[in-house]
Amino acid sequence: TRPTIGQIGKYDILAVVGEGATSIVYLAYDPFAKRQVALKQLHPELLNDARRGRLFRHLLMNEASLAGKLVHPHIVQIYDASVSPTDAYVAMEYLSGGTLEVFCKPANLLPFDRLVEILFKCTRALDFASQHGIPHRDIKPANILLVDTQGQNIKLTDFGSAFHTAADTTQVSGIGSPAYMSPQQIREVPLDHRTDIYSLGVVMFQLLTGRLPFVAENNYTLLYKITHAAPPQPSDVRPEVPPVLDAIVRRAMERDVDRRYQTWSEFSHDLALAFQHRSLRDMSEQFSDTVKFQMLRSLSF
Repeated sequence: TRPTIGQIGKYDILAVVGEGATSIVYLAYDPFAKRQVALKQLHPELLNDARRGRLFRHLLMNEASLAGKLVHPHIVQIYDASVSPTDAYVAMEYLSGGTLEVFCKPANLLPFDRLVEILFKCTRALDFASQHGIPHRDIKPANILLVDTQGQNIKLTDFGSAFHTAADTTQVSGIGSPAYMSPQQIREVPLDHRTDIYSLGVVMFQLLTGRLPFVAENNYTLLYKITHAAPPQPSDVRPEVPPVLDAIVRRAMERDVDRRYQTWSEFSHDLALAFQHRSLRDMSEQFSDTVKFQMLRSLSF
């Protein structure tokens, strides 16, 4: 058992694990379900702001409403939520591995094959959500969680910006992370899953190079670059990036939505081919056909 530092609703608060502009995330314990959870609570000062408090309560309820709907191996499970005039929080699956932000620094970049595998899992999770009519709209490294510090299994979190009706098709003003927004989000035109494809392309660029494709002194200049400038190729920043990964980033980040990947399956397919190009080809040079056959027989399909 760990000492508690407070209580929120029925949850015993064990520690602070993260904090952002709108919320704080605690490691908490649910004494009824007897499990640890991640408890995301909106900041009190935000709730006291009439306009923004109403907006972020709505986003939190959006996220909570997904409980039981987005059941997928690579999506964080939502357990519970509470929204009142004085407090608002959501309880979800707790993962101990942190976020992909740690791998967005030049000194701590992932091997290419591990990076591609992680992104492939992201595309499958986002495809599943898209098939349920739920885009994410805030894809960034901070919303891609590692299940633990040892492996490479990931889960997506923070679907609070997702909407469920045809009328809710544009980005909400003030929601989202400007550096990862698609040109369509910035222009506030009707959105579909291809806005998330662009954002995951930005994440891929950052994981490959340790920097964002567009950098500016202020948000206005940044948004102008996203909507008007061609992004560099990852290999322009890091020459050892293979051409196949350059090509995937370039297509995912096409400004023209009709030239971008049109489906998550297309994106997944190219990542799978890249993984084969980087890893499976090397394996074929190291192992005999007999050994490879025995390895394949041991796998469960």
